[in-house]
Amino acid sequence: MTDKAYAYPPQMPPRRPTNSMAIVAIVLGIVSVFSCQLIGIGAIICGNRARAEIRASGEDGDGLALAGIITGWVSLALVALSLLVLVAYFAFFGLILAGSAAQS
Repeated sequence: MTDKAYAYPPQMPPRRPTNSMAIVAIVLGIVSVFSCQLIGIGAIICGNRARAEIRASGEDGDGLALAGIITGWVSLALVALSLLVLVAYFAFFGLILAGSAAQS
């Protein structure tokens, strides 16, 4: 009999653990886009730190860390855009009020 019947499937190599800092980075990034945008700073810091740890240790999670960095920068861009709109809003109404005060 040349065919051997295996009772168990062949063993798969153990999976590398996911870096916990990468998980924190993606969670902070998602929360920062939908809630408090300033949390994006924490997502950027944790994501960069996680990528450095992943390069050193060989863990999984580089994509999660990169996604945390990207969502952190997106949330900070939303903060900057919001501040620009707010400044333009007050500048516009300041000009209107200054113009109407000068006409009176």
